[in-house]
Amino acid sequence: RQTVYTVFSFSYFLLTAFELTVYGFVLLTLGGASDEHKLRYHRRLQRRARYVMNHIPGTTFSFSNPHGETFEKPAVIVCNHQSHIDLMAVMMLTPHLIILTKGWVWRNPFYGIIIRYADYFPVTETEQMTRSIEEKVRKGYSVVVFPEGTRSEDTRILRFHRGAFYLAEQTGLDIVPVFIDGFGKVLPKKSFHLHPGHLT
Repeated sequence: RQTVYTVFSFSYFLLTAFELTVYGFVLLTLGGASDEHKLRYHRRLQRRARYVMNHIPGTTFSFSNPHGETFEKPAVIVCNHQSHIDLMAVMMLTPHLIILTKGWVWRNPFYGIIIRYADYFPVTETEQMTRSIEEKVRKGYSVVVFPEGTRSEDTRILRFHRGAFYLAEQTGLDIVPVFIDGFGKVLPKKSFHLHPGHLT
């Protein structure tokens, strides 16, 4: 059953990646990468992410926001990192997100073009990246950083690198923590096989 769930989920992922690539080409390449079109693309990403989080086969999902965070004010959002599906959990929070990714994610043949259409940035130490982020912040976007820099193999939180906090210092943004749980058990770091579990 879990193998069937895994094959179904991966097939859905590929179809969704294709759909978002075509939509991005029509909306942003042919239609022009205006601020309005960029926001429309981000809203579509948010809807797809929310659907995925609530429909991963064999899992249940719950969302807790005890402090009523609206994400309306730009901030540096820091999140622990357990699995490939972490990104979906963060993307569902708000359409006003810019996510910092590793270079290989930015160049990925399956979804790299989606990452680039969404203006997610590969992590670099260049001033150009900081200037690009500051421009997005002025337009109301928050920046998501996974400060561990890699997925945890046993779901324990690893040492945080200082980049997220340096970025918050440079931009004057607040830091908003997001905590995910159960993702590393549903899809462990060294596995491409889905397991049953609860995601929070």
